[in-house]
Amino acid sequence: MNTVLIVEDSHSQRECISYNLAWNGINVIQASDGIDALNKLQATCPDLVLLDVVIPRIDGYRICRLIKANPETQNIPVVFITGKEQQIAIYEGIKHAEAYVSKPWQTPELLQTIKRVLLEVKHSPKNVSADAWFRYGILTLKLIKFYESRNSAWQTSSHQMIKLYKSALNALQQALEIDPDHLLAGRTLAITENKWQNLQQKLDQTRPCQVCLYYHGRDGINCAVHPNGPIDSLCLDWELN
Repeated sequence: MNTVLIVEDSHSQRECISYNLAWNGINVIQASDGIDALNKLQATCPDLVLLDVVIPRIDGYRICRLIKANPETQNIPVVFITGKEQQIAIYEGIKHAEAYVSKPWQTPELLQTIKRVLLEVKHSPKNVSADAWFRYGILTLKLIKFYESRNSAWQTSSHQMIKLYKSALNALQQALEIDPDHLLAGRTLAITENKWQNLQQKLDQTRPCQVCLYYHGRDGINCAVHPNGPIDSLCLDWELN
C-alpha cells in the first residue's frame, strides 16, 4: 500500500482529500503547514507528497526544493495543488516537482495524477556526492536566514530553527566525509559551527520554560504544566489571578 503525505492548511480540504485517497486504498499522512510537513517527512518517508503551494510557516515551493535537494528524500515524487492565481508562478515550482493539479481539483483527476506519478517514478540511485550534500546544507542555511529575518523569530520558531541548524551541520559533515578536501564545505562548516556555538551559549542563558511550546534549552520541549495541576509543580510563567 502506497503512503501519501498531504500538506494542506485547509482542514476541510485536507480531510476531503484524505477520505478520497483512503477510499481508494492509499495510506494517508496529514500535515497542516511547512514545518509539520518536514517533520512528518523525516518520520515516515512517504511514497509521494501532495503539496499545496500556499501554506503557513514554509511555503510549498521551499518545501519542494528541500525535498529534492536532500539526498535522502530526493526520489520522493511531489505533486503540487495550485489555485488559478498561482498558475503564473507554477513554473518555478513545477521544475522541481513531478506534476501538479489545479484547484478546484476533481477527484478522478487527482487520483489519476497520483497513480500515474507513482507508476512513472524512477527509483534511481540516490545522489550522495559531496556536492549534493553541500548544496542541501546551503539551502538549509538560506532557510534559517529566512526565519531569522522575521520579527521575534526565536520566540516563535526557535525549535524548528535549531533543528534546521543541526540539519545543515549534518549535511556539511556528510559532504566532508565523502570528500575531506571539499574546501567550500569545510569553510562553511567552520562558520556554521562557530555560529551554532554562540547560539548555544545564548540559549543556555535562557531559562527553559515548561509552558511555552518552543525550545529554549538543550533538553527539548517539556510538557506544559496546567494551572489546575498541583501547586508545587506549576511553572512560574503561568500568571494566575
